[in-house]
Amino acid sequence: MAIIPQLKLFGWEEIEELGDLERLRLVLEYMPDEELMQKLEK
Repeated sequence: MAIIPQLKLFGWEEIEELGDLERLRLVLEYMPDEELMQKLEK
């Protein structure tokens, strides 16, 4: 059986080092909101 090592996309250490505002910016930037915005516009 072959073992293939998986590379990390990112480490949690990188996220934990960010300040609260930077983490909030990441959440808002990557959170899918198209459906929410369409409902709010109606």
